[in-house]
Amino acid sequence: DLCETEDELAAVLAHEIGHVANKDGLQAIKKSRLTSALTTLAVEAGRSLGSEDVKELTEQFAGGIDDITKTLVNSGYARAQEHGADEAAVQMLDGIGYDPRALVGMLEEMDKRWDPQGHGFERTHPSPNDRLAKVRGLVSGSSTASAPARRLARFNDALGGL
Repeated sequence: DLCETEDELAAVLAHEIGHVANKDGLQAIKKSRLTSALTTLAVEAGRSLGSEDVKELTEQFAGGIDDITKTLVNSGYARAQEHGADEAAVQMLDGIGYDPRALVGMLEEMDKRWDPQGHGFERTHPSPNDRLAKVRGLVSGSSTASAPARRLARFNDALGGL
């Protein structure tokens, strides 16, 4: 819905490829396993090693301990991973002849539609505005020419069927 040019679509795809290249998915799996192990240790330690009051509180708040552990382990990683994928996208786009500045346009359009209270993408990603300054810095020296008319026509033809 946000892509008005092939360069913008390429920017989205390059960003996602950046996540794959940076192994962000694998890191998320490893973090999930780590948080699960730490939660289990914290709950079992409270049950086994604490006083009766600590044991009772541990039983009552086991879910809260899980939430706290996840927050402590996962805080800050999403932002770093998004910036890393943005950086990879700019490099890829520049290397294959797409305009890396299209990523700036995509983030600006996303920012217009951003709902910080949203229930999907907004809950798992930093706001586009948080990413824009870095991306602008990355593309500031870009010299990629605008898309040839042939590419724009091809993209518009493809969208005609959607």
